[in-house]
This record gives sequence, structure tokens and C-alpha cells, in this order.
Amino acid sequence: MDVESGLVPDQQPDLDQFVLARIAEDKRIAADAAADSGREQWEPEDDGAPLAAEHVARHDPARVLAECAAKRRLVLACRDSRPDLHFLGARPNGMADFPLTPTDQHQLAALTLALLALPYAEHHDYRPEWRP
Repeated sequence: MDVESGLVPDQQPDLDQFVLARIAEDKRIAADAAADSGREQWEPEDDGAPLAAEHVARHDPARVLAECAAKRRLVLACRDSRPDLHFLGARPNGMADFPLTPTDQHQLAALTLALLALPYAEHHDYRPEWRP
């Protein structure tokens, strides 16, 4: 398995596999941060940058791990709904700024997966046809 991508080498990931691999990376990083710091809950430190400290504390390992678990459950539910990934590429040229409106559970599952993948769009395994 490719440690960097979380996928089998030379395998084109499916959208759900891609999102699950990114969630696994986030989970690993959060768990490593908790182990390194010796605690899962982080509190804001008064270091002269209170907004930055609040941001760091808000993204403590415990919260990230809970978010990863929730996202993973959402991805698995979408996978069970047999997402219609063709829906993602159905927007006519010049209409990229208009939102996709799903008409059934399969399209909604595809859109949900695409939106979950969007924060990882700069990752080398991300495919442009997944952009919602």
C-alpha cells in the first residue's frame, strides 16, 4: 500500500476510496499529535495570538478523531446508496458556478462524496471530474 496516498500503487481510486483514504490520513495525524503531546484535548494558550490559539484548540485530536468517525460513516452510507458519479460531470460548459441539484438518492450520494472530497482537491490522487 502506498503510505502517502493510502491506496494500492497504480490503482485509480474511486471517489469513496479517495475520501476514506484522506479521512484515514487525518485520523492518523490526529492520533499521532495526541500521542506526541500526551493529551487528546487541547486548550487555548495565551501566547499573544488568541485567535490562533483558539483555532489550534478547536482542532484538537479528540475533535478531529470524532469528525473522522462521522465522515467515515457518511462515506459508507453514501457508498451503500450506489452514488451516480456521472451526475458530477453532467453540468454543461460555462455552468460551473451553478450548484448541482440532485434529483434522487444516488445523485445526492455522489454530491455528498464530492463535497467531502473537495477540501482535498490539491491532493495528487484527486480527479477533476469529482469537482461538484
